[in-house]
Amino acid sequence: MIRLTLLASALVLLTALPTFADEVHLKNGDRLTGKFVSMTNGVMIWRPAAGGALRINWADVVTLDIDDPVFVTLNDMPPILTGVSASTTAGRAELMPGGPVNLTDIVAISYGKGGGGGAKAPSTSVITGGAGAGVTATSGNTKLNSMRLNGDVDALMGANRYVATATQTHSKDNGIETARNWSLSGRYDRYLTGWLYAEANAVFLNDRYRDIDLRSAYGAGLGLQLLNTPRIKVSGAGGVGEVKQNFRSIPDFNYTAAFESGSVKIELVPDHVEFFHIDNSYFQISKGDQMFVQTQSGLRFGLGAGFVATLQTDWDFDRHPSPGRKSTDTTTAFTLGYRF
Repeated sequence: MIRLTLLASALVLLTALPTFADEVHLKNGDRLTGKFVSMTNGVMIWRPAAGGALRINWADVVTLDIDDPVFVTLNDMPPILTGVSASTTAGRAELMPGGPVNLTDIVAISYGKGGGGGAKAPSTSVITGGAGAGVTATSGNTKLNSMRLNGDVDALMGANRYVATATQTHSKDNGIETARNWSLSGRYDRYLTGWLYAEANAVFLNDRYRDIDLRSAYGAGLGLQLLNTPRIKVSGAGGVGEVKQNFRSIPDFNYTAAFESGSVKIELVPDHVEFFHIDNSYFQISKGDQMFVQTQSGLRFGLGAGFVATLQTDWDFDRHPSPGRKSTDTTTAFTLGYRF
């Protein structure tokens, strides 16, 4: 019964996966296949076949071919439901119905509430992410049990992006607990242009063996989307915030800080090997020299059908830890998981 349930679940997931029949040609010569999501305010959201989401300046589009009917708005005219096909002339598109038009005359494209013939249209948002787990268990002369869970989600909805990551680790050696911690981070980005965004973020950490009951940090500032191609995505942000540190054995303290956050994703081998890096740093700007830095870096290997293996190293530095604790903690884990 369990096998049949898993098989049925897998079939449902496979049938729910989007098709990637759309194509866009850019001024720099790139020709991308994937799924058109939406275009408004001069920015087109595109979902590449390899996953994720791209924000493309509409002015950089040379030709566009969309497989499904969409609502197209020309200048100040009402939206019309039509097909969009690539034209043989750069900077133009063929509307059916509607005929040839200049891309500069198109001010918005969306799926609206439904596609052609009353069929449900693809979502105008792009949500990606995944979850993984790593478990180690030995018996005999060595008794070691370790569990590592992690997950992340990235939702791009028009000019808004929501990102969250979570990690939990629990280990025992010969029945003695050696690690118990969890971390959680969240981020909201509001794109002001194709490359500039406002950011608000929050970072939380609990680690019993570092004497940290709860470390929470909040910040707000501006960020730059430095690179956003199908293979390379680089962004960074900075601003000001507040850090609150609650300890188990020493007095709590808070401080005002400047923050820096960054994200890098590189498809080393498309659909097979991806390098990723995320970091969050807070530096005290009120009286004192407190600071902490968190990073997550690793390689993700595609196993097929959405399943992945991930080799990840987490690095956490605290300039002034509790007495008797070290400033730096490093965790390396190998997990298996699924990404969507």
